Amino acid sequence: MRYRTGTALAAALLLGALPASAESDPDMSARHVAAAEAAAGQQLAHVLGHCEKIGKPFTIPHDKGHEMLKRLVGKGDVRSTAIFDNLVFLGTSWTTTWAIPTSDGIILIDALNNEDEAERFIEGGLREVGLDPADIKKIVVSHAHGDHYGGAAYLKEKYSAEIIMSDTDWQELEKDELQFDDPLWGRPPERDVSVADGDTVTLGDTTITLLETPGHTPGTLSTIVPLTDDGTAHKAIIWGGNGLNFGPNAAQFVQMIDSQRRLAAMAGEEGFDVFLSNHKTLDATYTKLDAMESGADGNPFVIGADQVERTFTAMSHCVAAQLASFDPEAVPTH
Repeated sequence: MRYRTGTALAAALLLGALPASAESDPDMSARHVAAAEAAAGQQLAHVLGHCEKIGKPFTIPHDKGHEMLKRLVGKGDVRSTAIFDNLVFLGTSWTTTWAIPTSDGIILIDALNNEDEAERFIEGGLREVGLDPADIKKIVVSHAHGDHYGGAAYLKEKYSAEIIMSDTDWQELEKDELQFDDPLWGRPPERDVSVADGDTVTLGDTTITLLETPGHTPGTLSTIVPLTDDGTAHKAIIWGGNGLNFGPNAAQFVQMIDSQRRLAAMAGEEGFDVFLSNHKTLDATYTKLDAMESGADGNPFVIGADQVERTFTAMSHCVAAQLASFDPEAVPTH
């Protein structure tokens, strides 16, 4: 399996601008940007990253991709924080792992970049909040990119934890050449537990629901997590992948738009009042942690179903704006 870094990695860093073409429709892009900004308002401006650099080329020479990762991997202080009774933030300054303590062990959502990060931020972070890493029983990997599976094989070997991923993305990891790879990432785990859209994972007193939300990868998983905050019930949706790192592939753009629209509709139906991501910028994790630490009233991670719906609506319009920059006829009108 060969290492592959560079051009495609750029968008994996959440910048996501796409090359312009003669078939671009700037007016359509502008309409979608305006719709995204209207949906987001000031409260949700942090979700508008894909509304930037519409239609402008964004490429990185192959020898630059690894250098970019060197500036991101392993960086940041350990800020492990219990943000709900049953949810702990264990992220770096770039990538996030969420830990869900249950009555029979811990479920992890994602496993960071590599063994070193897993040791420092996951194992060390769990200990900081009084949890035992030996209780890790299940690891849900949101998608087949190294910044999310990188520490999984290490944790499985050490704690015999199950690794759970969509069958679609297991297939991605089994290809002769990965779409993205870098020596800073841990090696891909071997196929373990496969899931499909709507499957549930139960550990002790907790059941989470996994939704296939293709776009970022063919089998990206987003996760519904029941939460409590001082005994009050909440429901989180953890968005599984947001980067436009697959080039001008209209079909994948449409998949992402459809996935975002699906979750926007589900927000009210299912009562999602917490939006989380596996990269801290998209859900403003650090800003909210700062608010918690300063004694803000209420839990800043609880934003209500209306804001969760607006989050996905805004993001879908930003992706549509990018799609209109190279294939406007493919932009969904429904």
